[in-house]
Amino acid sequence: MATATASPQQAPAPRPPRQRLNKLERTQLRRDLAHHDKPPAHRDTLQDSATAALDWLPLADHAAHPCPVVFTPDGSYAFVASGAAVKVYSVQSTELMSTLSIRPYADTASPSSPTTPAALRRATVSAVLLSPSNPRQLVVAATDGKVRLWDYLEGRLLRTLELGAPVLHATANAALPDQLFVALGTASGTPGEASVYLVSLRAAKHLVDGVVSAADPTTPVQPARRVRLATPRVVRALALSPDGAVLASLNPRAVNLARTADIQRGFTQSVPAAGDDEVLTTIAFHPSENYFATGNAKGQIRLWYDVLGGGAGATEGAVAAPSTSVLHWHAHAVSALAFTPNGAYLLSGGLEAVLVLWQLHSGHQEYVPRLGAPVVTLTVLDGTRDNPEQQVAARLGDGSVVFVGSQRLKVGKTISGLKADASSRPTFAPARPDAPTPLALDPSTSSLVLPAAHPSSLQFYSPREDATVLELEVAPSNRVTGADLDRPLEPTRVERVAFSTPEEDRDKTGGYWMATVDSWVREGFAPVRQLKLWRKDGSGNGFVLSTRIDRPHDAPITAMAFSPSSKSPLLLTTSADGSIKLWAPTSASPASTTSWACRAALSHRHSTPVAAAWSTDGSMFAIAHHLRAVTLWTVAGGGSLIHSFPATSVGRVRHVAFVEREGTGLVVAGARGTLMWDLLTLEEVSATTIDFATLAVAPGSSALLGTEDGPGAPAASTSASASASGTSAGDSAAAALLYTLAPAASTSQSQAQVETRPLPFAPRQLLALPLPASSTSSASSSSAPVSLAAMDPSGSVSLFGAAASLGGSVAPSALPHASGLAKEGLFDEIFGRADSALPKGKGKGKARAEEDKEGEEDKGRAGVVGKGAAVLLETPAHVLPPVRLLWRELLRAEPLPAAASKPANVEAEEQEEDQGEAAGAGAGATGPAAFSALGQETMRGIFAARLMGAAQ
Repeated sequence: MATATASPQQAPAPRPPRQRLNKLERTQLRRDLAHHDKPPAHRDTLQDSATAALDWLPLADHAAHPCPVVFTPDGSYAFVASGAAVKVYSVQSTELMSTLSIRPYADTASPSSPTTPAALRRATVSAVLLSPSNPRQLVVAATDGKVRLWDYLEGRLLRTLELGAPVLHATANAALPDQLFVALGTASGTPGEASVYLVSLRAAKHLVDGVVSAADPTTPVQPARRVRLATPRVVRALALSPDGAVLASLNPRAVNLARTADIQRGFTQSVPAAGDDEVLTTIAFHPSENYFATGNAKGQIRLWYDVLGGGAGATEGAVAAPSTSVLHWHAHAVSALAFTPNGAYLLSGGLEAVLVLWQLHSGHQEYVPRLGAPVVTLTVLDGTRDNPEQQVAARLGDGSVVFVGSQRLKVGKTISGLKADASSRPTFAPARPDAPTPLALDPSTSSLVLPAAHPSSLQFYSPREDATVLELEVAPSNRVTGADLDRPLEPTRVERVAFSTPEEDRDKTGGYWMATVDSWVREGFAPVRQLKLWRKDGSGNGFVLSTRIDRPHDAPITAMAFSPSSKSPLLLTTSADGSIKLWAPTSASPASTTSWACRAALSHRHSTPVAAAWSTDGSMFAIAHHLRAVTLWTVAGGGSLIHSFPATSVGRVRHVAFVEREGTGLVVAGARGTLMWDLLTLEEVSATTIDFATLAVAPGSSALLGTEDGPGAPAASTSASASASGTSAGDSAAAALLYTLAPAASTSQSQAQVETRPLPFAPRQLLALPLPASSTSSASSSSAPVSLAAMDPSGSVSLFGAAASLGGSVAPSALPHASGLAKEGLFDEIFGRADSALPKGKGKGKARAEEDKEGEEDKGRAGVVGKGAAVLLETPAHVLPPVRLLWRELLRAEPLPAAASKPANVEAEEQEEDQGEAAGAGAGATGPAAFSALGQETMRGIFAARLMGAAQ
């Protein structure tokens, strides 16, 4: 038998290099990205070009944020914790003024593979409070184990303290300067378990040749003091009494108390819960009397008396049968408690979304209902010069803040960024794991459209302004909670949303259409499903319902998309019942009264369509079927089949899209890879073997953005537990990989060009966003720029790439009128505010910070001093207030003069002191009382005038 030998001309083509890692290599890469291990050394064998990680900006927290709203001493600005940032709002205008962000961080690549990228991580702010030493500074604690000290007047980071474990809770008091009490998470994995520490807000002294070494404020340093007060236990809250004498640590079964005067002894007193079935949830101290209040999971509020009266020598151990009284209205757990400053009222809130005011001396109750979401925290704001009415700032479970006036008991103002989807709250039945979630881009306002705080509503969110532009109730739904959590409510849920192309002639109407699909499904009842068409005209900001179609399909809708035509748009819907329908307006005039009707109903071999897409000119549409086939249809003649493409090699079909700038390419993605056909030749031109879980087409280009399935994708419960334990969602699950594909459209089959980037979570949905005109690549100059929004499995939305930079455009900045933080006194009421003489753009906080930092005299402050002396000298004596009322202005405790001789080591230590701390603000300053700067200048002027008069 002859053996055939292959000639050189018939030699087989060389095998193309691998396009992706195998399963074992991908698993190892995800493990490395998730657990901060060394990157794999074999990553350089991949043909895909790995680029740097994308910028990442989470827009909202899925879980309710535990940080209460904090106000400046004069009530001008409010600090609201939001994800990895603290947002500074103007209380008067509710405008976002500044953002104090925690930068995303990435693991350092291994030296053996320095080009391997790592997914960026984001910490979560867990506590926000004013510095106990200087109210012009803000203390921000986060789950990355760091405490940051900010000069919020100038938007400048002053110091970063490294604590080594996630900070779950933190509290401080002005009576205890330089002391911060924190609850640090443990490695046991028990949710909420923490150890309580006392740490100093000053950095440890590091001397180099006798001189304090200057450090970058972003570089973490160790605190000067750290004392452990309690062993690991579940800590739900930390609180200090108003005078700072007692520290309380709340756990579900007891309240542990420690005396700050003898803090080294730790928690020496324990107040157990009143009953075996009582689970404590929150705590608040009375502002003037010696008792505190706690809330429990049954909705009861208990006032505890005869517990705090022992002082430092109180009896150790458990308190036997303390005196208590009970207030009960809430049907669910009490999540927030707060006393008014005068102590006459107690405020409470919970899942009912109702604010309850308790008049303590009479027991009378008043209510502020329908706040919109469960109440998480409560803060009382005293009346200010602009608004003398006392207000209650309620932080709601959707992330918004509502201000309730204490006199009218009505919501006056609302601070609302992106509202978190509250569909997972205990009063609502959980959504199906495979339920679709709406995510789209409003073409006129460039706002993200996604679920609002209630599943039956949509919100239009502007990332640039960090504000909700519009909230639309798609379907009326029950928003009142039930008393029985075992039978949660099943709300109507908005599943899909799509927009048509705006009309080109915007001088007339400039309108366009929006389509929504909402459904109500509950076991034992027939499902309710509605397709609604909404019209928006250029004259208004809202949408007007034009057509409601009950039961548009007999099964859930699997895809919905508008044709790209702006004058005569068509709506394409597909359903699990196998039907394909085209909807069109009944008249050519795009008036708001136009109704929509079904124009064509199609089907293909009784197969189930799972995805749909329109061509760029709107003349054709493609349908992907579960039978591993893609059909191409034309609109002419009411819809007719043009061609059917087999897609058996891609496995279970998931996505379909038209690519190339002219729309001549058709791409289908499935569980085993992707295929691309050239519509001019109807031939396969490109293929990949990447298992895409999500896929999107970059606007204005032929690039495809897709994420690959990854094991261990975090579910909603996983994200919530991760947040409670102080870890980010990206740390609790394997990272995903984002692929940017540039399909090679040619007559011969070739491999697509691929770029790979890591993501901190596995998205369930992608939305490609237009690139800003001035956008540049966030990775490298050779990589393609990316701008997209991604939704994680818990429903939270994040921005990546150029969109993340645009969303974080409100950077830390100096606050306008920042110097007016001190409350007006009698002197200011008579002679006017002294800081009004400062030069424009120069605040008193900055002047004092520069004075402490450089030791130079501030010109603006000198101008104020001179004006104060001139006012006293030129004003007739009979209209001046008595000297006894000016005593505090003329005499004030000041530090020793700067010219006094000090040891070299003392000078070196003082150079490391806080750069933004006001002169003489720290308690415990030694030295005799001296005239303040204003007092000295005023008295010198008075004596000089008298001496000159005597000489004459």
